[in-house]
Amino acid sequence: MMTGVSASTVRPATRITARILILTAIAAGGTAIWYRHTYNVWPGQGASARVHWCGRDYESFGGPPQTRQQISSRQHFLIHPVGQYPPLALSRQQLFAAVVIGAPRASVSPPPLCAMVVYLRTDPDQYRAYSLEGGP
Repeated sequence: MMTGVSASTVRPATRITARILILTAIAAGGTAIWYRHTYNVWPGQGASARVHWCGRDYESFGGPPQTRQQISSRQHFLIHPVGQYPPLALSRQQLFAAVVIGAPRASVSPPPLCAMVVYLRTDPDQYRAYSLEGGP
């Protein structure tokens, strides 16, 4: 004697809805895992000790935050905004890339190279430095 509901008594609309929910959960989970792998944080989290920009990873080795004036006077380069980081954080911060002062401007082709250092603005005039991981 069988108990419970057999598959033949479940309405087709219920099975379709269940499949859609399962596929949606799988897609959301896959997207979250991809995001974590790419940006080093889960969706909704703020930046960590590693950031991802220009297809590369950058790591912060600590140290005190710097002002924009300190960055441009000591390092001989300017910084310009390149976007918000991380893209799906509840509170995103502005990301800046370093540009060498007096460097010739690259044309559209070939594409410009990634910066060796990026900065994340942590306060109105406070920036945390992130160095490029790996080789050029």
